[in-house]
Amino acid sequence: YIEPAASSVSELMCEILEQVLSPGDLPTVEANLIFSGITLDTKHFSVKTTARTFEAAAFIRRCGADIIRVRKLLRTDMTEYKAKADAVRCAEVYKAYALSVCPSEGLQSPTIVGAQAANELLNINGIKASIVFTEYNDTIYLSARSIDEVNVQIIMERLGGGGHMTIAGAQLKDMTMDEAVSLVKKTLDDMEAEGAI
Repeated sequence: YIEPAASSVSELMCEILEQVLSPGDLPTVEANLIFSGITLDTKHFSVKTTARTFEAAAFIRRCGADIIRVRKLLRTDMTEYKAKADAVRCAEVYKAYALSVCPSEGLQSPTIVGAQAANELLNINGIKASIVFTEYNDTIYLSARSIDEVNVQIIMERLGGGGHMTIAGAQLKDMTMDEAVSLVKKTLDDMEAEGAI
């Protein structure tokens, strides 16, 4: 079942489940997990959300999904929150691109925190796209995000990565963080000079 316009796999699951289940047939734990999937993939119903998304959410709520429990499930711990906040605080604006390094020490999933920081940086006026660098296991992970002004996929492809027009990434090896930041800046300069972005 493929539907490119769907907000998430969880939305598609709701549409299927609605055809085969009564609201009381789905265990509450499963309803909470499906609702959390929709919440995560739509960034709290703000991205790729359509009427179908809300219909799926309404169905899963009728099945017993508890919004408070889902909100608690999606909370982060203090170390991750501080790392994300530090990445946002230390961001450099380079030609309308927010570039930042996310600290990884003490984090269970540093690349996820870096991706969350990249999302946060898009909330700043004047930022066309964000790229967050996270060093983990001798590799520098890049998380690139945009809303609609820049295709970050083509930027990441130049760096050996890829992804989606608004969500993309790459991995850089055998270089320091300063070298990685310089490489990204040069790539942005080159692509702007070519008219590629």
